[in-house]
Amino acid sequence: MSRLRPLPLLALALFLVPLAGLAAAQENPAKPAIQETLPSLENAQNAQAVLSFLKINLTPDQKRFLNANKFLLVPKRDTIFGQNDHDAAPFSLNGYDYDEMLGLFDRLGGDGSPLNRKPENTKFVGPDVVLHAMGKYFENALEYLEKTELAPLLTRFVAALRDRALAHRKTASGALANHLETVAAQLTVPLVLLENVKAKTPPKAGEMPVYGDDEVPDNIDTPAAALKRLAVLSKPFSPPTVAALQTELRRIYEAEGMAPSPLFRSYDPEGRLKADYTQYKPRGHYAKNSRLRGYFRAMMFLGRMGWPLGTPAGLSDALIVTELLDEPGKDGKPLSASWKRLMDVTGFFAGLPDDTDYEALRAFVLKALGQKKLSLADAVNPKMLGKLAGRLDELPTPRILSDILVDPSIPKTTKEATLAQLKNFRLFGQRFSPDAWILSRLTAGQEQTDVRLPSMPSALFVPAALGNATAREFTAAFLAGPGQNFSPDEVTAFLGRLDATAKGLASLPEKSWSDSLAAAWLHVLSTLKTNHGPGWPAYMQSPPFPAKRIETILGSYTELKHATVLYAKQNYAESGDGGEEGTPPPVPKGFVEPAPDFWAAMGKLIGTVKAGFAHYKLLPAELEEYGRLSEFNDLLAFYGSLAAKEMANQPLSEEEYEKLRTQGLGFMSAPFEMVILTEDQYRSGLTADIHTDAVTGQVLYEATGMPYVMLVLVGNENSPRLTVGTAYNQYEFARPLSEGRLTDEAWRADAYARPPRLPAKNAWYKDLDTQ
Repeated sequence: MSRLRPLPLLALALFLVPLAGLAAAQENPAKPAIQETLPSLENAQNAQAVLSFLKINLTPDQKRFLNANKFLLVPKRDTIFGQNDHDAAPFSLNGYDYDEMLGLFDRLGGDGSPLNRKPENTKFVGPDVVLHAMGKYFENALEYLEKTELAPLLTRFVAALRDRALAHRKTASGALANHLETVAAQLTVPLVLLENVKAKTPPKAGEMPVYGDDEVPDNIDTPAAALKRLAVLSKPFSPPTVAALQTELRRIYEAEGMAPSPLFRSYDPEGRLKADYTQYKPRGHYAKNSRLRGYFRAMMFLGRMGWPLGTPAGLSDALIVTELLDEPGKDGKPLSASWKRLMDVTGFFAGLPDDTDYEALRAFVLKALGQKKLSLADAVNPKMLGKLAGRLDELPTPRILSDILVDPSIPKTTKEATLAQLKNFRLFGQRFSPDAWILSRLTAGQEQTDVRLPSMPSALFVPAALGNATAREFTAAFLAGPGQNFSPDEVTAFLGRLDATAKGLASLPEKSWSDSLAAAWLHVLSTLKTNHGPGWPAYMQSPPFPAKRIETILGSYTELKHATVLYAKQNYAESGDGGEEGTPPPVPKGFVEPAPDFWAAMGKLIGTVKAGFAHYKLLPAELEEYGRLSEFNDLLAFYGSLAAKEMANQPLSEEEYEKLRTQGLGFMSAPFEMVILTEDQYRSGLTADIHTDAVTGQVLYEATGMPYVMLVLVGNENSPRLTVGTAYNQYEFARPLSEGRLTDEAWRADAYARPPRLPAKNAWYKDLDTQ
């Protein structure tokens, strides 16, 4: 299957690999026609039952807010569920209890017996809980594939590629022998990282470790253990090379500061390029055990360390690696087959690389030289190198700046010119993502720009560029506010650049948003609009609702960046049972948020997942008739059908209301293998770093804390009532890079155990604050 190479044009920026068989769903064209008996706490007959069940004591301000705006966000810690998520719950619906936000949502509907339904079981289904369910599934699936297939495959691949380099070095001489030693040493680093994991027996040189029991956590992967493993693998190398390997590994495990890489310094003798070693701090799900941490560090190394094609030595080594990939492994297949499998699977989740990879470089070289094959000797042939160097402009320029470049000329150079200097060959280059490209277009360090751009952005820029008017409004306020202090003219100029970016994104063909799960996820978020007039529910027409919608978008965006933290290229600013007897109580009437474009886009997202799983032969059980994807897809169609009936002002049947009450979402958070979760792992709060500001030495974080309980007053079907659901609690903040990258565990220690240490909620959420 061919992979289209991205061109440096906006209109082609998001074209990825088409997934065969993916049917395009049509957006729901229905116009809202909801008629409501205007609900309030006083006329909602079940209001007291809901508040009593949740043990919520509303303050006068909260009552006024709820009556005026028809919705209210209540911190979970202020309800019966409190801080001890499992302990406060009397039961777990359907036996699924793997996630705080989904577990709470499932409990709100009561148990599955019609005889036990109660007035407070009026479940509200909004985009937040559905997006969170998909986010948990996405990350659990990726984690399982990394542990069971990708990490072992990467270990075998790196070991085989290193072995080929060492084998050729034995018979080579002169410059070629030196280059082969350099490449073999560079490949030794990820091999040590991958092998320095908990295993029943230590692996022999170049062999796969036999993994031990997957205990959580384990701490076998220490720097001392890595150096001990290196002692086994470093025998073929000269003392200076061994010293460089030792320094590289120490820095990776320390995960602190920025410095030139000792193994790549020969390409940049002046030390202009700095490696950001803080990126090697395992975070997200990769912090769980040594096997995941080893995979994280190795893939981060292979994704960030590159061979600069603009230098003779870098070009030579890139050509050597390319030629080695064409050689057979122990199974007789070219090593490029393993490389392609790794790229295909990770690309399906996160997108294509932003840098030159094996396929692109190989095609470029053969075309430029007019040859069908290249030899290793050609890689150090000055004539060959000169011919290729003269045509490097034919290779695409990276679109996202993710390197630390320290150069006095930066203030006199544009970002485009800087990126043109940074054409690198990377084995598993980090992936282009639309959101990182947006941030790259709308931020600047010390380089020249036609309008003033901030070095520290806000995640608001992403939904604003995707067409969200409220995010655009909040962006203007962010730029004019403390810390940025843009003048009115500077804000206007910035918004012009933002609008140009949005126009380019809006012109993309629909299919370009369904070619990777990350792109499809962003497309879903783009459907969540903030302007709702007559015919929509009263709560969606209220003045604070647009801010609530932004919190939904950024909460889910946080989970997307958390799931893809290893692969996505980060932007840098340079510098029921019918057998029971009795009469059931009246069925509680829940509510599904009528967001037709959102429900249609979620259906497309599931179509993308299923098509990709089938094409790449991933997790076959998930595609079966009774697999989770099918169950979730059916549930999304059910929610969409209820929303459509609500929009048309049609009544729902008792059977539909009962299914709405009893159907849970917790099954989507179940891990793909038997594990025992700690209380901390059950919590839904998490954090992801999305931008590094090298000018100020700050890192921008998005995070979610303890979820909200969302109260919503609705009045369709002449039935004013109080419904209840769960919602994101989202934060954005910056911290010094010198403190190291923030992990989920450290963030949750503040968000759950020490709430006074939480950062303030962002200014754009002020209209939601009733605390």
